[in-house]
Amino acid sequence: MTIETSRPEAPPLIEVRNIGQVFRTTSKGEVTALSDVSLTIGDGEFLSVLGPSGCGKSTLMRIIAGLVRPTSGEVRVRGKKVTGASRDFGIVFQQPALFPWRSVLKNVMLSAEMLGLPKAAAEERARELLGMVGLADAAHLFPYELSGGMQQRASIARALLHDPAILMMDEPFGALDALTRENMGLELLKLWEMSRKTVVFITHSVNEALFLADRVLVMAARPGRVQEILEVKISRPRDLDAMSTTEFGETAQYLRHLLGARTGD
Repeated sequence: MTIETSRPEAPPLIEVRNIGQVFRTTSKGEVTALSDVSLTIGDGEFLSVLGPSGCGKSTLMRIIAGLVRPTSGEVRVRGKKVTGASRDFGIVFQQPALFPWRSVLKNVMLSAEMLGLPKAAAEERARELLGMVGLADAAHLFPYELSGGMQQRASIARALLHDPAILMMDEPFGALDALTRENMGLELLKLWEMSRKTVVFITHSVNEALFLADRVLVMAARPGRVQEILEVKISRPRDLDAMSTTEFGETAQYLRHLLGARTGD
């Protein structure tokens, strides 16, 4: 089976140039997490990043978002070098990290408070986003009153409050049960289709990566490096029936082959 790979034709929003990352540890000395990673990400593209545990997926995401400074190489957004955290990025981690003493609405508004955004406009935006993620009726609730999926929806709304151009998602559905995970994937696709923000989505799941993305970046084991970037040919819009097609099955099998069948769903 031959899989074509390509890069977006439009000028890239994000350029990752020869990124290397070395961490110094007390027990193992220097550990090379990433080695010579280069790629481009187009404006409005949904890119999934897939790879075995320890291959540097999360480290790469943090470097792109300006949370970690690379040992070598650079990242550019709209041609400008990334030197630290910026408002271009909204970030969703695996755990929602909601403050238990704040309501859902006030949790979503946290970034507005940190950025000094006008309160009235921020609250209007927060309520709009809660409606988009299906939590309009939960604005007054507290995190302990929400399911895991609802908490992660609130986390996504919070990441979008300041209207970032880029949404970085580090295994956001990894702690959810299989059914909730599938439903969250569908909700994320709907949200992406409405906003067309650039999304970088880290996952261990072949099916999840393939179902969501325009392209899938497959990373090799440590030191993390680009093994292949695969263009997903499955038409949009997508629903769960897409996973039952021959094309989906063959492409998923190819991805598992690249990963040596080490990645589970």
